[in-house]
Amino acid sequence: MADDHEQRLEQLEIMLAHATHTIDELNTVVVEQDKKIERLTRLLGNMTDQVEELMENVLPGHQGEKPPHY
Repeated sequence: MADDHEQRLEQLEIMLAHATHTIDELNTVVVEQDKKIERLTRLLGNMTDQVEELMENVLPGHQGEKPPHY
């Protein structure tokens, strides 16, 4: 009976080690994705500003309003 408990405990320890490793890997991926999202958000904001500035220079008075048919 003691061997059975030891085997089960060992299996649980192995499973916990694998789960902890997987969580660490997933956390690394999430951190990397967050950095990429922040960078892309910043780039999109910059591009939006550039397009708005370009539109203002090309079409003075353009406010980015939708046409009346929308």
